[in-house]
Amino acid sequence: MEIGVVKEPLLWFVLIGGILFTADHFRAPDAIIVDDAVRKQIATLWETQMGKRPSDKELDSLVHDWVRKEVFYREAMRLGLDRDDTIIRRRLVQKLGFLAREVNEESITSQDVQSYYEAQIADYTLPVRYTLSQIYFSSADQHETLMQQLAEGSNWMELGESSLLPRSLIRKSEREITSTFGTQFTAQLNKLIEGQWVGPIMSTFGRHLVKLEALSPEEATPLAYIEKRVVEDLLHQRREQSLEDYYQELTGQYEVDYQ
Repeated sequence: MEIGVVKEPLLWFVLIGGILFTADHFRAPDAIIVDDAVRKQIATLWETQMGKRPSDKELDSLVHDWVRKEVFYREAMRLGLDRDDTIIRRRLVQKLGFLAREVNEESITSQDVQSYYEAQIADYTLPVRYTLSQIYFSSADQHETLMQQLAEGSNWMELGESSLLPRSLIRKSEREITSTFGTQFTAQLNKLIEGQWVGPIMSTFGRHLVKLEALSPEEATPLAYIEKRVVEDLLHQRREQSLEDYYQELTGQYEVDYQ
């Protein structure tokens, strides 16, 4: 009878599988090593966040907290809690993307910055800007009176009605003017004549007499004034390109079946 059991291969397979499963389930997990390197890393992170080195008591508490989190992390991984979790998936994608975007900033030369600046010059060009003076009034009946007062040399700063609107705008773009007076006002800028009072110009607030004091044409901001911004823009472009290159490299290793 005993010999029959030994010679039965299927029974041996089941027994051995059960033994291996039990051994794997009860085996001790890998040791959590708390050495000088770990303590130094924890202390450095604390110093970066708090601006000072931790005391011995603080470091002991930090190490205890680190061990606690490591135990929970390992147990969560053993239980497979990382699988099918949207938050963890998102964090892993973000971390991989961060690593893929890594670019050596020291590799960027002055010529690289100059070339990028020239290629993207439109991004660093100031739009047409207006320097305006305006008199606000609410009733159409006031128009002729105000124009007469201006013709007689009255101080324009004292004319019209008081409001929270600025009486003068200095070198403002259409977008900036729109944010103050609304799109209706900006749409009538083409009616203005430099050095002359024109109106009524309508806005969301009411009526205005407006004088175009000066018109500043488009002009590129010199690189010397915005070099830091240009370098940051160039770094961003290279990081995004690095990520795209990495993605293209990976896509060849995965089969995507659209159904």
